[in-house]
Amino acid sequence: MATQSLQPTIRIHDLTKTFGAFTALSGISLDINPSEVVCIIGPSGSGKSTLLRCTAFLEEYTGGEVEIEGRLLGYRRTASGMVRESEQNIDTVRRNVGMVFQHFNLWPHMTVLDNVTLGPRLTKRIPAAEAQEQGRRALAKVGLGNFADRYPSQLSGGQQQRVGIARALAMEPHVILFDEPTSALDPQLVGEVLDTMKELAKEGITMVIVTHEMGFAAQVADRVVFMDGGKIIEQGPPARLFNAPQSPRLREFLDTWRSRNMLFQADEPSLGVGEGVRP
Repeated sequence: MATQSLQPTIRIHDLTKTFGAFTALSGISLDINPSEVVCIIGPSGSGKSTLLRCTAFLEEYTGGEVEIEGRLLGYRRTASGMVRESEQNIDTVRRNVGMVFQHFNLWPHMTVLDNVTLGPRLTKRIPAAEAQEQGRRALAKVGLGNFADRYPSQLSGGQQQRVGIARALAMEPHVILFDEPTSALDPQLVGEVLDTMKELAKEGITMVIVTHEMGFAAQVADRVVFMDGGKIIEQGPPARLFNAPQSPRLREFLDTWRSRNMLFQADEPSLGVGEGVRP
């Protein structure tokens, strides 16, 4: 299970994000502890992906704070208020944060290994030979050690997403953010990506995962966070959230999900909760 620490890896406090008159995030506060796996669930448009993008400062937040390992991300505090940081300082603070996107975003003209090593070479200025060694280790970890010289067009969608995960791992991050990593995959390819993520969970890698895969969240997460309307409605261990939800909105969400998915039929025992993969 996740270890406890006096300092969370990520600290989100009173985070807000607006797009014109629309409030996408409203007063979000959330700590992510070292080695913790947190799955964020909720209906479409609930703010899940926006929260993840603001956490990595790929989207500028409107109010509140995001800290990575104790350092404020995106802004600095001054006597007159919060001032936006330079891009260099932003990159320095988030250098230990990896990101895996819905869409693979691989460079089509580069080999798999070149895609994976581009970040370490450009961002961390790691020599090419060392970057290649890190890249090959990362590819081996996601089961693609023999695919280094292939091009993205020669891979299935599931394999491309695993390359995306290897690309994040090659940066040797302290935390990886996953933004619905299986949503762009055909159903038959989803399992191989989820299996890779389960292996990372076993290794104690800190992960924040926006997902619509309820069974995966039930098995892998230390904590599940349910969002709706740009707010956190409920959070806690998966056994409690899935089997004894407290909020009417979460109960409604799960009832709708159950009606559409065989995994949640009445004859299935506790959604698999209690049979997780965490050591």
